[in-house]
Amino acid sequence: MNASNSIYASVQEIVGVVDVTVQREEDVLRHLEGAEEYLYVSGIAVLKNFRRQKVATILLKACDALSLLWGFNYLALRAYEDDSAACNLYKNAGYRVVSRDPLWITWIGRKRRVLMIKNSVLRDWS
Repeated sequence: MNASNSIYASVQEIVGVVDVTVQREEDVLRHLEGAEEYLYVSGIAVLKNFRRQKVATILLKACDALSLLWGFNYLALRAYEDDSAACNLYKNAGYRVVSRDPLWITWIGRKRRVLMIKNSVLRDWS
């Protein structure tokens, strides 16, 4: 067994989490044709030692599977506009930017976010 496999063989802990909730926010629904509600993906986090090992990608695939299982046509999430790693992860998972927080949000000390959506489909991200 090589070194990278041994770390997985010895791990018996949670290395990543994601929260998925059903939502009906009008600002999001206007981008989702025919939808009355959608799955909102939030709180995705991966332990530092397990980052860049596709854990977040697997968590997003699980969100896709849940959306199909539960009968939802859309998933949505928000990411900070300046977090290129997160935005690229979501883009590679099939999400697309449909809106941004207004520029004035930065005037009150908050970071600008993007709203990203995708149609619910399972796909191969390898």
